[in-house]
Amino acid sequence: MSRALVDRRQFVIAGFTIAGASLLGTACSPDEITAVSPASSIDPLNAASLDPDLAEPSVIRSVAGRLTASIVCSTSPCIVGGRHAREPVTYNGTFPGPTLWVRPGDIVDITFTNRIVHDQAETHPGYGRPPRDTHMSNLHYHGMHVSPVGDADNMMVMVPALGTYRYLFQIPIDHSAGIYWYHEHVHGLVTNHVSRGAAGMIYVANSYTDQLARLGIRHRLMMLQQAYFESDRSTLISDDSERDDPDLALSLINGQLMPDIRMRPGEVQVWSLLNASTSAFYVLRLEGHTFEVVARDGIPLTVPLLDQETLMLASGTRLELVVRAGARKGRFILSYDSYDQGVDTWPHKAIATLIVGGKPVNGSDYPGVDTSAGVVDLASVIVPDALHRTITFGQDDSVAEGEFGRFTINGHAWDPDYSEWTSLLNTVEEWLIVNETGQDHPFHVHVNPFQVTKVNGLAVPFSGYQDVAIVPRFGSITVRTRFTDFTGGPILMHCHILDHEDMGMMTRFEIE
Repeated sequence: MSRALVDRRQFVIAGFTIAGASLLGTACSPDEITAVSPASSIDPLNAASLDPDLAEPSVIRSVAGRLTASIVCSTSPCIVGGRHAREPVTYNGTFPGPTLWVRPGDIVDITFTNRIVHDQAETHPGYGRPPRDTHMSNLHYHGMHVSPVGDADNMMVMVPALGTYRYLFQIPIDHSAGIYWYHEHVHGLVTNHVSRGAAGMIYVANSYTDQLARLGIRHRLMMLQQAYFESDRSTLISDDSERDDPDLALSLINGQLMPDIRMRPGEVQVWSLLNASTSAFYVLRLEGHTFEVVARDGIPLTVPLLDQETLMLASGTRLELVVRAGARKGRFILSYDSYDQGVDTWPHKAIATLIVGGKPVNGSDYPGVDTSAGVVDLASVIVPDALHRTITFGQDDSVAEGEFGRFTINGHAWDPDYSEWTSLLNTVEEWLIVNETGQDHPFHVHVNPFQVTKVNGLAVPFSGYQDVAIVPRFGSITVRTRFTDFTGGPILMHCHILDHEDMGMMTRFEIE
């Protein structure tokens, strides 16, 4: 959690974290080390403890309303899951990349440099619509409500090898506080590069975040990832076919394999979780505990979801949870349940150990959901017939698995020159998203979140907005979305199983 001051011992611990960056990943040159360790990596209830605990990525924070950072994308070796990994795709040399910590109204000023050498496009074919340039890169600010044009979340920007690009935009003053992320979004390369590590977290903090810090409630940020290795156990790849092999498919939290997560009896913590995998569906379970969900995809829920024994996180999904340690000390396994996605089955795996120990805590409880976002139920809005749209996820069986054109939206594969429609500012639209395939697909749209109103034609209670939702196999969801600002485009919508996107399951629209 954010703190204005730290004592000398905390500063020394934080200093060790910075100094250790070259041990955890590729060493950066001095002018690239702009990150500092998050205060949340130090236990505010037991700062003297040096017991191993889940580490968090380094943090680059905004100062005086401006986040200024240099992000270098490279493929130099680094440490992944405790082993020396070859050919990763990292930001500033670490897996995951640094966390960007910002506030509503901040200016984001990022100098992005592409130093990708090991593209793997030749040895590990991508799914791009030929012809496709290799060694390209860019940044997508997933879930962020920022402009889709100019130097903001512009998906037409492509940075060539050894190229540099300056991203410069302002976060709206009313932007929701919560967890978001940045990752590459070059069609045809996105699966390979994101799977090999091209991802980092973004946290938008506000006065509510500050309140949690004042109450002494520890806030953890956790990136959940899959890392796939060649049979040499060293070279990172994107092929997930060996997902059942525990030696070649690692399930990581913040780049760490089976870390310890420490709490004291009676302690309350907030966990912000991100599924940054390219295709995995995670069904999260914590032995002996339940979860309280307070936000989804960076947006607070209208009411918390209490006593959740398991949580579903499709690729790209974020959840913010309240976790309460019980009075009983001991070791409790954090794991994924097995999940059948329709074609792929994601195996049961233990991913961490919660260790409850030390002196019991009788501290502050979580104060309830953040109400500053002001989300409005769109279900009662009258939407003209002309603003009802249909988005159909399809599969072309005449195209081989792994080839471009295998997956489609509205009967066609991704065409960067084709737009589905033009929406109008200050309107509400209703979209019926139909899945004609035998597997679940997570639907994601850029820039503007949406409200799910129906699943398979049945109304669902209003709980808030999101930017990723599972469309069930041979089923549908109905969503409503409102356009309040940011004209232009293209605004992308696609399946967030990223190899499906690369194989064609993506399309675009604009707003005027």
